[in-house]
Amino acid sequence: MPRLAAFLAALCLCGLSVAQGGNVDLSTVPSRDAVQLTIYNSEDLTLVRDRRTISFKVGENPLQFSWANTQIDPTSVQLKFVTQADKLEILDTTFPHDRPQVLRWNVKSEFDGEATVEISYFTSGITWAADYLCVADKDEETLSLEGFVRVTNNSGEDYENAQVRLVVGTINLVEKIAQLAGVPVDQLNGLGEGTISELKRAATEDLLSRQPTSGPGIPAIAAKQKEVIKEGLSEYFITLRPRRGSSQVE
Repeated sequence: MPRLAAFLAALCLCGLSVAQGGNVDLSTVPSRDAVQLTIYNSEDLTLVRDRRTISFKVGENPLQFSWANTQIDPTSVQLKFVTQADKLEILDTTFPHDRPQVLRWNVKSEFDGEATVEISYFTSGITWAADYLCVADKDEETLSLEGFVRVTNNSGEDYENAQVRLVVGTINLVEKIAQLAGVPVDQLNGLGEGTISELKRAATEDLLSRQPTSGPGIPAIAAKQKEVIKEGLSEYFITLRPRRGSSQVE
């Protein structure tokens, strides 16, 4: 498998803005606490992890998710309880026949209070491109090299203050999915969309877990998002920092 590298940038991108509440309608609509994008350029695939703090009451609590006018893969949407997981349970997931492009979770709570949830899914239409600027000094004895990353968001959903992981190289995702399923590539279509989405998630997270990160996953994204972060890329180091008021990363 070609070498895969991921480098992490805490970004504040004008091109990645979010409306309060996004495409998630809840019993009490909160804004995002944090959002993380892992962009696989070679596959036109982005893994989104979206965290919110929600107020629950004892009993059943309906939560609703909508993907209208976006490129979100509805078969990949998952809800996970980050806190109070022992007191919360998903009773059922339904797709209302009278409301296309909507799903609803019915969550049973054993307490009154707040909990952090993570909504994760795959989407398409988010890409990145890197450019480099090499400048010689007046004596032409030394050079300075600057790298710039531009993220283009045509997914239909907006993201603000997103932490972004940019995955470099060809990841051979289809082959990895087939390997996990234990079937030839040409038999994947017979597994069903739900099964393929589960395998796709497992494959991408397995590939990403092999790369150096700043911490054990998404909990790091809520803090110090605009600091300069260095991550190793083969024998090189790439420094990324957000430009104020710009959709470029320097």
